[in-house]
Amino acid sequence: MNYLRKLLHILLVSVLFCFSVFGQLPPSQTNFIAPLNIPLVLAGTFGELRSNHFHSGIDIKTKGKEGFPVIAIEDGYVSRVKVTPGGYGKALYITHYNGYVSVYAHLKDFHLDIASYLIDEQYSRQKFAVDLFPDKEVLVYEKGDTIAWTGNSGSSTAPHLHFEIRDAKTQKVINPLLFGFKAKDTTSPTIKNLHIYPLDHQAIINGKNDTLRIPVSKVTPSKYLINQENIILDGLIGFGIDVYDQLDNAPNKNGVYSIELNLDSTLIYKHDMDGFHFSETRYINSLMDYHAKKKYALKPQKSFKDPNNKLSIYDTLINDGRIVFNSQENHQAEYTIKDIEGNTARLNFNFKSDSSIKVPTVYKEGELFMYDNENKFQDENISLIIEPNSLYDDINFSYKVLQGQNDLISDIHCIHHEETPIHSAFSIAIAQDSLDVLHRDKAVICLLQKGAVVSCLRTKWVDDTLRAKSRTFGQYGVVIDSIAPSIKIKSFSHDLSEANFMSFTVEDTLSGVNTYKAFVDGDWILLDYDAKNITLTHYFDGKIKPGQHELEIIVTDMVKNEKRLKLKFVR
Repeated sequence: MNYLRKLLHILLVSVLFCFSVFGQLPPSQTNFIAPLNIPLVLAGTFGELRSNHFHSGIDIKTKGKEGFPVIAIEDGYVSRVKVTPGGYGKALYITHYNGYVSVYAHLKDFHLDIASYLIDEQYSRQKFAVDLFPDKEVLVYEKGDTIAWTGNSGSSTAPHLHFEIRDAKTQKVINPLLFGFKAKDTTSPTIKNLHIYPLDHQAIINGKNDTLRIPVSKVTPSKYLINQENIILDGLIGFGIDVYDQLDNAPNKNGVYSIELNLDSTLIYKHDMDGFHFSETRYINSLMDYHAKKKYALKPQKSFKDPNNKLSIYDTLINDGRIVFNSQENHQAEYTIKDIEGNTARLNFNFKSDSSIKVPTVYKEGELFMYDNENKFQDENISLIIEPNSLYDDINFSYKVLQGQNDLISDIHCIHHEETPIHSAFSIAIAQDSLDVLHRDKAVICLLQKGAVVSCLRTKWVDDTLRAKSRTFGQYGVVIDSIAPSIKIKSFSHDLSEANFMSFTVEDTLSGVNTYKAFVDGDWILLDYDAKNITLTHYFDGKIKPGQHELEIIVTDMVKNEKRLKLKFVR
């Protein structure tokens, strides 16, 4: 019987392997099962707008608790095990024989075989954070097997399972809800605001060369109207919409699946959130109105395309959604917003175009930086280089300098505006030729808000210049970090003979924790680092034998300030 079962498994694998090599099964034919044996209630949907990235899966709520069994959705083998202090935390990747990979993230624990493989690799490499690729077919699981348990590891803010499906060949992420997984959703999306944008200095919206944001009102469960009667446009114009979706049994404001814009009965814009490549996820800052996000905590989605937006999600995009109005006419427009279940919300609005209304052209101050050029800026103590295609559109670059204060040893360099997104990192060089030798290696370039340090950049010296790279415009200055990280006891006693773990809090107030390691009697031991809770934990794993021991923990920050803690205990 076991022989027949094994033979059937080999035959099935062979058939499905052909699909992975010669053609992928369509999502509707995969017959995956759900990754959890509890109702799928979602805290996050695919393609949702997150900070600097699209959400690449679905977030399944776990009733505010950890420890639910995670199920293999189909036969397959473990192709990757990744552990990081932030991000996905403890994550597992299963490659299936039908051309797909399933991903399970923010886990608490792995199946015993996977956990044993992981800990051996961590001790071999003497690292907690690892990215491992087991040999094919070493860790094999069948559909329905328990492969892990849900948790709250990494940058997760509450217990849940982050679940993805990827194309095994390209690693493109695909909306999991296209594969037949069901999360109850009977409610239409919600529309909050209509946005109308002037796309050059000559465009006019109600007499101004400025964005017009118009709140909307719900008149039926699926129909909306704007709260403004007269809208008069002229020139190059774009539109945007502020929307979210709520599923049943959860209060979370999730992303929508589809946005369409019809203008005078012509479809000019449409996108569906079916899938995307990781290489394009940061273009979210071009799809989204980044200025509104930073300034007003709103997330409108633009229905036009910036010149350097390389997103592939657009199904229909006439003239890049950038519409020229140069006549006197009345216009009708309709937004159609859908979730993946087909629940629909519509916003109808009317406006006029009138090219007879003339107002003075607005010219913005600053040096013109073109998105497809290398752009350089030089001032007395600072120089910048922005590589070609780092910007999404041309900008009028601005710079000013403020006097340094508090712990700064430099001026405050105001590099353009934090409300302007940038795709690729730009180079910052700040001259600092008067710094004494004792403090030279402790100098670091930091991002500031209201004169206070928000975060620090990895900084190096080149001659008498501090150099770093950043993906954020804003205020920058130089700080001396001479303070070592702190290590404090969280759970520890002299007698740990009955304990399952020992833990410590570790924190660095400026440049940030860089390395962490621990030794017992001179031998390296594994520390789990939970970055969001600033906690280092050693779970007793059999490596420390009974008896009297000495523990030493060593933590450094980005400029190599070091803190050591030595303790004795009995195991």
